[in-house]
Amino acid sequence: MFGKILVTIDESPIAAKAAGAAIDLARKYQAELWAISVVPIPEYGGTLGEVKETKTEGETRLGARLNEVKARGQALGIGVKTELTYGHPAEAILKYINQKGFDLVVMGYKGSSAIDRFLLGGVSSKVVQHSPCSVVLIKD
Repeated sequence: MFGKILVTIDESPIAAKAAGAAIDLARKYQAELWAISVVPIPEYGGTLGEVKETKTEGETRLGARLNEVKARGQALGIGVKTELTYGHPAEAILKYINQKGFDLVVMGYKGSSAIDRFLLGGVSSKVVQHSPCSVVLIKD
């Protein structure tokens, strides 16, 4: 049913729950499991030093989170392929989904207010709206 599953990983506690759910689904369906983290790059610009610092800090923090997911999967006999990318999280995730042809995406959902979603949009909302495959949201 699901041959290729993607889980999105950020620094939130709900991402760890989403990783657990994705690992369980990969075991159940004997699916490939991939994990992606997106280092957000400031859209306002900034100096080259600020952008480089943001990238370096993001690589360190999110790389560690991806390694945690990989280790959790391996402990249960599930190989996890990881990817660290850059840009706007929703856009980068959607691009990756389209490039790799996933059957299912698992991601955390932080229950924000309707006003926040209207003004800012949410990564999970955008992925759900534009993903070519099914998306499972794990709520906190």
